[in-house]
Amino acid sequence: MEEDRFVGAFGNLSLHGPPRSGYRRRPNNRPPAPQHQAPPPPRHSRFNKHIYLLRGLPGSGKTSLARKLNREFPSALVFSTDDFFIMDDGTYLYDHDLLPEAHRWNQKRARKAMNKGKTPIIIDNTNIQAWEMKPYAVMALEHEYQVLFREPETSWKFNVRELTRRNSHGVPREKIQRMKEVYDHSVTFHTVLHSEKPSRNNR
Repeated sequence: MEEDRFVGAFGNLSLHGPPRSGYRRRPNNRPPAPQHQAPPPPRHSRFNKHIYLLRGLPGSGKTSLARKLNREFPSALVFSTDDFFIMDDGTYLYDHDLLPEAHRWNQKRARKAMNKGKTPIIIDNTNIQAWEMKPYAVMALEHEYQVLFREPETSWKFNVRELTRRNSHGVPREKIQRMKEVYDHSVTFHTVLHSEKPSRNNR
């Protein structure tokens, strides 16, 4: 019977200490378990190249995070779309009409570095929504780079008033507020890879 097999399977267990006198224990032919079992070997990632996609509202400490990562990885290459607007004399001259071209320029730099197998690569952009990071995720998939998302851990990273005061490019409070309202939280490689840019009617 099924019940007899169930009871038989646990017949050697006792909740009351050692067996009473006269009880014949069923012989156990299994070798004793080792006293100190070695831990399993660590799992190694199949990726040996990495790209960091930094995210954060203006003034949140994102560029400081990029510098920190660059100190940790001296061979890192840091690419920011903002670099497109830095003039030869070091002044920053932003032109919204040139933003699509600036993003393509930055993506081209990243792709060139991936073609050469450079690692790690750090993308220092605001990356507010998942679709903004999709070109880099596609490149990473093509070139077998692991994608790592990083955000600043500053206490003010979603404090619009403090962000307005701290951001270095003079981004107005109203714009930062709008960026905060559409910020995609808890992104993953999968959600970024399958994201789509919203149409103008949905924005």
